[in-house]
Amino acid sequence: MLILGIDTSCDDTSIAVMDYNTNERKFTILSNVISSQIKAHVEYGGIVPEIASREHLKNITTVFSMALDNAGVKAGELDLIAVTAGPGLSGSLIVGYSFAKGLAIANNKPYITVDHIKAHTAANFMEPYAIDYPAVSLTISGGHSSLSVLDSPIEAKFIGGTIDDAVGELFDKTARYLNLAYPGGPILDKMAREGEPLYKLPKPLINEDNYNFSFSGLKTAVINFTRLNKDFEIKHLAHSMTRSICDIFTKKIEAAAKACGAKTILLSGGVACNSMIRESIKELGARKKIAVLMPPPILCTDNGVMIAILGALNYLYSDDKNLKNSDVYPTTRW
Repeated sequence: MLILGIDTSCDDTSIAVMDYNTNERKFTILSNVISSQIKAHVEYGGIVPEIASREHLKNITTVFSMALDNAGVKAGELDLIAVTAGPGLSGSLIVGYSFAKGLAIANNKPYITVDHIKAHTAANFMEPYAIDYPAVSLTISGGHSSLSVLDSPIEAKFIGGTIDDAVGELFDKTARYLNLAYPGGPILDKMAREGEPLYKLPKPLINEDNYNFSFSGLKTAVINFTRLNKDFEIKHLAHSMTRSICDIFTKKIEAAAKACGAKTILLSGGVACNSMIRESIKELGARKKIAVLMPPPILCTDNGVMIAILGALNYLYSDDKNLKNSDVYPTTRW
């Protein structure tokens, strides 16, 4: 089964061609093309929605052609087209959705829409039934910090998320305040690895009896710290801030895993590239003797692979007809 996965939820135009062996229940990446827009947004220090949608319009046909060429596949040979419906930037979503729908109609192929946050988790499903369930899944990105429990690759129950800033926003806004280059997350990650946990910073909601996250207070605390302590070192501040984040995530994951009897912990999303977060969750799994899975960094950031995987699984195995052919939606439906 050949699946085309399209993601234009934010600022990357991402298209992948996947082969799914239905007998072995195994996915193979035939191509994975990602066109970054960093250069278009760098002077603004963040993503400008109007620019993002225009860049998608400019790039999507070229990215599509490259994905097919790299896979050695023609459009008429595709069995399914999967595309992100949301959440994300409205203008960006519309570009990918319209392209996918038009492509499906032109080639008389079925298409299916996919939830972007759930798809991040699906980046762990190259061999979807090798995972032991239930699984606790943490998805962290620029706009989302989401915790859910999975009973199968297509059965996910949201149990908690951010009530204000997502963790990716915390990294981005802190980096911007410190006048670091865009994107600031990878820079802070590199600095944190060179620093030590010398500064005491808050850990919002860490002891609350729920699975929610709040990072706006930590952002404010970091800014106030820099104003009151002029001799601070960024590497130690980056490490101390990231250590607070790691402690919050591991505490919430541990509680959720205990409550549901989790056999697996899944990590996904763009911020899952952060080395300290990856290491802390691996350490949690080793300590609690729970398997930990996380995609390689290239499949943590937005990509068409994850869209194709979840699209195929939903199309083949889900009885929920509402999953199919939804219109775009900018905010989460969980």
